Amino acid sequence: YMISLPGDAIVTAPNTITGSIGVIAGWAYNTGLKEKLGLSTSRVQVGRHADLPFGMTLPLLGLRLPDRTFTEDESARMEHTIRSLYEDFVAKVASSRHIAPDSVEVVAQGRVWSGQRAVELGLADRIGGLEVAIALAKEKIGLSMDETVELMERPRPKLFSSALFRPRLLGLAAQPTPELDYLQFRLQHNGLPLLLVPANHVPSPVGLYGEKTYE
Repeated sequence: YMISLPGDAIVTAPNTITGSIGVIAGWAYNTGLKEKLGLSTSRVQVGRHADLPFGMTLPLLGLRLPDRTFTEDESARMEHTIRSLYEDFVAKVASSRHIAPDSVEVVAQGRVWSGQRAVELGLADRIGGLEVAIALAKEKIGLSMDETVELMERPRPKLFSSALFRPRLLGLAAQPTPELDYLQFRLQHNGLPLLLVPANHVPSPVGLYGEKTYE
C-alpha cells in the first residue's frame, strides 16, 4: 500500500487485501538447531553488539542463523525504529489521501480491508483492475481512450532463468517449496522491518516485496 501512495489515484479489486498500514520485524536465531546438527561456532568481537548477527551458516541453504536473540537494549532500539517507521507510514497516508492522522490511525495498526471497504474508507479511489488503472491514467494525462500506450513491466523479464544453472539433488529437479522460500527470505532480511502481510499470502520472496510493478 505504501508503494501506491505517491500515485494520483489508487485502484483496487473488490476482494484485494488493501491497507495493512503497519510495520513489523522479526529476528530468527538459533535455539538448538546448531547443537542438534553437531555444529559449533567461535568468535572474537570488539563492541557490545558486534556479535548480534554472528552464527552458523545453515548447510545447503548458505544462510546465517544468529546465535542469540536481542538484549533488552537492542530490543528497545528495534522497537523505536519500528514505531518511527510506523509514524512515518501514517503521515504518508494522511498526506497522500488527505485524511487527518487521527482518522488514519483508526484504519491503520496493521488492519487489512477488502478493496470495496478501502474505497469507502478513503484508502483507495476506484474499484477495478489493470484495465481500469490504465484508463484512469490516460484520463489524468489527457489521452483519449483509443490512444495506444506501451505497458512497461518491471523488472524486465530475463532471457535466461538462474534456475537452469542451479545444481540438482540426486538428479531430481527442485520442487517448489514456498515454506523454504519464506524462511530464506526472512533470514536474508533478518531483523529488518517487513510488510505486515500474512505469510500464506506471500508464498515467495517476490510476492512478499511485490517486485512486479507496472508503470
